[in-house]
Amino acid sequence: MPSRAKKILSPIPVVPNTEQSVTDMIRQSQSVFSSSDQDAIRSLCEQLVNLLIVSSSSDPPNTSLRKCVVKGFSHLREEQYENVLDECTKHLREFFNRQGKEHRLEYISMLNYLIENFPFGLACILRMKSTISNQLIIIGEELWSDIQSTNVPHQRFNLFQQLQYYLKVVVFLLPKFQQELERDGIISRIIHEMLNDENTVTLEIRLTCSLVWHLLKDNDQLSPHEKLNRMTEVTEVTLSRLALYFGLIKTTMTNELRDTSFFLQLLEDILAFKTREATIMVGISKALETYSEALTSTWTGLDAASLKDIAKQLLTFAWDHFSYNVETVRHCSANIYSNTFKITMNHSELRQTIIDSQLTLLKQLPWQKDGCSLAYHTLLEYLSVSDILQWNPKLPDSCLMAMNDRGLASEASYLYCVLCHKHYEEEKVKDKWKQIWLKPVVQALDTSSPLHRFLIAEYILPKIFKAHPDCLQDFKEITMNPRTVIVCTRIGRTLGLCPNIFSLTSQSANEHELIRQGITSEDEQICLDCLFILCENPKTTESINEIEFQLIKYFLQMNIDNGTTSFRNQSISLLKKHFIRIKDSWLLCARQKLKSNAQDFDNLTKRYRTHLKWLINWCCSNLYLEGSYAQRHLAILTLHWLIHLHGSDGIQTVCRELQTGLFSDKKI
Repeated sequence: MPSRAKKILSPIPVVPNTEQSVTDMIRQSQSVFSSSDQDAIRSLCEQLVNLLIVSSSSDPPNTSLRKCVVKGFSHLREEQYENVLDECTKHLREFFNRQGKEHRLEYISMLNYLIENFPFGLACILRMKSTISNQLIIIGEELWSDIQSTNVPHQRFNLFQQLQYYLKVVVFLLPKFQQELERDGIISRIIHEMLNDENTVTLEIRLTCSLVWHLLKDNDQLSPHEKLNRMTEVTEVTLSRLALYFGLIKTTMTNELRDTSFFLQLLEDILAFKTREATIMVGISKALETYSEALTSTWTGLDAASLKDIAKQLLTFAWDHFSYNVETVRHCSANIYSNTFKITMNHSELRQTIIDSQLTLLKQLPWQKDGCSLAYHTLLEYLSVSDILQWNPKLPDSCLMAMNDRGLASEASYLYCVLCHKHYEEEKVKDKWKQIWLKPVVQALDTSSPLHRFLIAEYILPKIFKAHPDCLQDFKEITMNPRTVIVCTRIGRTLGLCPNIFSLTSQSANEHELIRQGITSEDEQICLDCLFILCENPKTTESINEIEFQLIKYFLQMNIDNGTTSFRNQSISLLKKHFIRIKDSWLLCARQKLKSNAQDFDNLTKRYRTHLKWLINWCCSNLYLEGSYAQRHLAILTLHWLIHLHGSDGIQTVCRELQTGLFSDKKI
């Protein structure tokens, strides 16, 4: 019988067969598990375990059902675990006793789930030592045999995924099932064959195999130096030898280890593998990353000279590989640097030496160089911004200048704003802080190129305004350039920092006049910024004032002939927000009128109707063939979104009135 047919015909426990019945069962679990009825508790446990088995019998496993099972068992008190353990183990043993390759992924998935998520899953597993050990040995043999016998890439890829999943389960269970799993030496033989395979096995598999090798009984009892000596006899394959060092670090470097010579020898042996081959460099970086992580908890047993030597070698490796052409190596190098720096900062004798050496190095390098930004962020955890600026006073200007490059804008703005925010907390004289961080931004917005101004506005201003809302007014006071004021107002409007910009105050009148001037600017971005201020509002239900309508009309009249397609498309995108706000604010006012006799409703309706009628009239008057393409394009797009958002009835009425007016003019 084909394996798929076996899987289909294999017995599946009877469980509730609808989502509603499963939900009801989970809801009942709280009351049942809190009762003293042992029969009801055992019955519900049986149903939940059967539900777990069903969830594991599908491909892929049904995670929703598994979550339901965990939710149900979460109501079971710990003192009740022992009472239901036998019943749950009985059903799980039946599940693990099923034979056939088609079930092996189900077994691995179930074991992993019982270990990681099930409340008393490990207790159930320990009661099935013999059954589970037999299945794991069989699965290991089958997986390795299948990998060796296939050359089809996608099949081998799937098998390697299953093997990695399998080995992780073995790593967890081997210390608890050592006698059962090492019976007949089958797993030991498979691990040795994998480690000695030159071409087939991937690096990730070798790394996990190395953990299993170190946990085998014959190796687990050895001292660290004895393990180092035995590792040289296991395999001649470079990747596997490197993987064994990874496993040695994982299983040996603990808080109890105080052997300085072992730490130094281990580091020297790993660095001796350095080569130009990318795969080996990935293995080295992973081993050193694990080494630096283990060192964070074991460095207290090392003397200052040894620790300084280790830190120097790790930091050198990190700096040398920040720009390596493999992402994994770069990522590991960043972690190595962070871990090593953290270790040395906790050592009183090494702290200042390492800080001075890193600051000296950073002073010689542009911050854009790979690794420099990470180094600055790491230093900020242990140094003040003032100390960093004493070493490199040009750092803020350097970050701002880098905003000319789109590829660097995000990283440059992040570093600039982190320094700015931390310095704000440190600096007591706020005027000095403004001179260092705000004034250069204003000067760049006043005088730089359009791209530079745009990237500063999009990346730096939102971060500063969000952290320090009062800075919006500071920017307006520092600059004398209307363009910069409009840009700052646009960003502030987005963040909700300009709620009263269209109120009838003298200060708002100045803002209105500034927007009116910006609408006629030769710079298209300033024109769009002005329209953005008019159309964008975090509160879409806020009513629209007459002055806003007037300025939007003025924008349309003054920019109707703009021939740039992108300008028209961005204008329509902003006008859509304006139309949506008209609709949402009117509906809110209408709902308020139903609750109480609000006097504003009639005035608002009249104002909105007049504005929409003007828009329709304006669109229709610009659709004539005598007009330019830009006029017709902007008018037809505006009319389209008016119809889409507000319907066509009112538009038909206005068009009929226009048509009647035209005919009456012809008669005259």
